[in-house]
Amino acid sequence: MKRTRLAALLSMSLLSVSVAHAAQYKVVELAVTDKGKLSFPTDINNSGAVAVNVQNLYNPVIDVSLINFDTEFLINNLTDIEAAKAGNLNDDDYLLLYSVLNSDSSRGNQLFQQLAQSNSFIADENSKTLLPAFDLFNSDTGLYDRSTTTNVRGLNDAGYSVGVGQGGFYKLPYTFATEVEATLVLNDFYTRAFAQVNDNIVGLLPPLTIAGGLSDAFDINVNNQVVGYGTTELAAETFQTNVDNCVDETLYPDPEKPDEPPTKKRGDIPVESCLRTLSATLASNVGQIAQRRGLIWQLDDQGNIISTKELGLLLTVDEEDTRVFASRAVAINDNGIAVGESPALYKETVYLTSAAAIYIDDQISTINYDGDVLNSTATDINNQDLVIGYVTKKINGYNRKKFFVHDINTDITTYPKDFFLGSSSVANSINNNGLVVGYGEIESSISNRRSVGFLYDNNTQTFTDLGSLLACDSPYKIQQANAINDNNEIAATAVKKGPAFNIKGEPLLDSDGVELITDIVVAVKLVPIEGGSVEQCDVVDTDNRDRQGASLSWLLLLSLLGFASRKLKIKHS
Repeated sequence: MKRTRLAALLSMSLLSVSVAHAAQYKVVELAVTDKGKLSFPTDINNSGAVAVNVQNLYNPVIDVSLINFDTEFLINNLTDIEAAKAGNLNDDDYLLLYSVLNSDSSRGNQLFQQLAQSNSFIADENSKTLLPAFDLFNSDTGLYDRSTTTNVRGLNDAGYSVGVGQGGFYKLPYTFATEVEATLVLNDFYTRAFAQVNDNIVGLLPPLTIAGGLSDAFDINVNNQVVGYGTTELAAETFQTNVDNCVDETLYPDPEKPDEPPTKKRGDIPVESCLRTLSATLASNVGQIAQRRGLIWQLDDQGNIISTKELGLLLTVDEEDTRVFASRAVAINDNGIAVGESPALYKETVYLTSAAAIYIDDQISTINYDGDVLNSTATDINNQDLVIGYVTKKINGYNRKKFFVHDINTDITTYPKDFFLGSSSVANSINNNGLVVGYGEIESSISNRRSVGFLYDNNTQTFTDLGSLLACDSPYKIQQANAINDNNEIAATAVKKGPAFNIKGEPLLDSDGVELITDIVVAVKLVPIEGGSVEQCDVVDTDNRDRQGASLSWLLLLSLLGFASRKLKIKHS
């Protein structure tokens, strides 16, 4: 069962008013703040362990053996180039080289060292465990290279985690025909789903593995069923030809250059480099190259793959249809029911849209919605077979998202009321108590709308701003409500004021030696307070007066007009 994804900031009140805040949750910061500037949780299990991704990593290791110090840029900008060549980097040169390696022109470039954009951890308030995925272990340093970007997405109660990671990068020396020597930085696949079972990293291969294939994993249930998606069938035969040319070792003469020696079809590059280029092409153009389908991988308790099941579509595809379709599964409950999204026909026309998908055995179905809905997706399902997600519909001339709760057993889809009519709201996670967390907009401005995390009780149809459940003096603003477990603990992303840090994780100081203060994004766990009491908080908000006026007008309009529940199989609570 998935317990994941988004939310954002908090603001309240017109001038200075008294607002009742129930201090029902305390905020516990997760022990990953020493690893990078930004941390985002994705899941939480019933033991309170949280899956976390950390970005803007501190202390990246720079391999100076891969740096070309003869470039004009480095010659003109390094403060101590000889020390840098020896690996003795002062702060300015360290930051400069990091900026070069982290630039768009260096990422994915086979002539440059690759740096991880995020690392994954399982963490609580006291400890953390690295999830290396496919990163390579350096026996000389006793550490992982930290070259591969990894994103953990799901976590079950046994502590098994799933996600996606880049293939481990390695160095390949090569001498070109011109006798120029180079060291290429390569990996054997672009991205692949993984499962970590105890200390074993299991690569979850897709059915189609040409050029490494592509796969991603989002959730794992108590039965070790993992859901995600992967490449399943090649749609572009020219891509197969390109792969064949890569591995062809035959030497062919060039009829236009008869005096030159024959060459291989791939040119003067190693086969590994050629395949790496094609794996990157597959990743960036997969919508034209390969079919993708939702998948369920069945693992045993040691992490061995027992089976891989391809999931269906919400439309029938003729054998002659050459279009490329993509579906995915993002959550699975302990009953083996998976949910996600699939392409579907829009309002029974010939036009395609995406629709929330429910996968039960070999059957696929969707939710109920009215004619205003443009598309939909499912994000989670609990063991009572309640599915959550959101639809996109046109409201007051703008596309807005509205979250839903769909009961598979009664086939009723409910669209709860959120902050206001034009507010977008997204449900990310539901637990077995029927509590839903997500995020919703609280401002009615056309652009740059602020959002806050919410908690929705499906049993009582109660919709609550998560920030209102914290203590009045809490320094945290809940930016994202990502996941909730059966103890009603919530994994969330918060913003607080704190010292700014440099690339080494050291505090930045102003000219007077005083620490610079900035907004810090931190992964937190919201823990219920037993017997938590209601506090009266005086809140002053001069930034949100227009929003509050709009919301009051909306509430007044509702009280005058009323809302009738839709019939058929759609229910608005």
